[in-house]
Amino acid sequence: MKISVIIPLFNKENIILKTIDSVLSQDYESFEVIVVDDGSTDSSSSKVLDVKSEKIHLVSKHNGGPASARNYGVNFSTGDWIVFLDADDFLEPYAIRHFAYLIENNPQYSFFCCNHYLYNGEQKILYSSAYKRGVVHDNFLAWNSKVLMPRAGAAIFRKTLIKKYPFNESLRRYEDAESLFDIMRTTKCYRDPVPVMSYNISTLSASAPCKDISEDFIGHLSIEGKSLMEQYAIYMLYKQGLQIYPNDMKRLYGNGMFNRRKFWGIGMLVRILKAMKWA
Repeated sequence: MKISVIIPLFNKENIILKTIDSVLSQDYESFEVIVVDDGSTDSSSSKVLDVKSEKIHLVSKHNGGPASARNYGVNFSTGDWIVFLDADDFLEPYAIRHFAYLIENNPQYSFFCCNHYLYNGEQKILYSSAYKRGVVHDNFLAWNSKVLMPRAGAAIFRKTLIKKYPFNESLRRYEDAESLFDIMRTTKCYRDPVPVMSYNISTLSASAPCKDISEDFIGHLSIEGKSLMEQYAIYMLYKQGLQIYPNDMKRLYGNGMFNRRKFWGIGMLVRILKAMKWA
């Protein structure tokens, strides 16, 4: 089984080698690393070229954002399974071996999500102690209950699934949310409590608000035809958007689509089901 690790790269010269080293240090042999230089203007690309490994493949393109870089990397990949890793996060040494173990023992699934650490530059803190091993009953209930977080680096997807739901290249913030929600809506997730990566929260500039809300998934929210649990997940993004883009959010969603009373009720249901450990 070959696994492709795809790393979008834009101006991360100070940390990209640490990220790549975390992948090359894996105790599993059958993998490749596709680094997609998305028009970097610093020395990121040359640092990658200095890495001496047949597993590393550097491809370059004009700047189009992380969604564009991920799609580009998928097209160059030769593995049947895809892990996306941000250029400032790190895999645990056993991560790819553990993904392979899960896949081999549960071949009927196309989407696996493991636990992860939060890394602040000094210490690693486990994201959740409530992760359970096995198929998730309701992906969005688990998401809302914070016992499912398919973060880049902590999830692995069958390549055919990613090709079916490519990233929306018009988005530059939460650019993976639309594709991920499509996958969560249609595909059973197999969850595992083992932490396989460190999410580097000391470098969160990439999540900064966009100048144009149309480049943010928050500017394209819709609850039409969605389950109650997905509606609540979208509502929580809406609430976040109110803090970041107050005027734009009122202009886009001032039609009462997000009725507070309705979502208060859904929120109560989430808390009850979470207390019952249904997620």
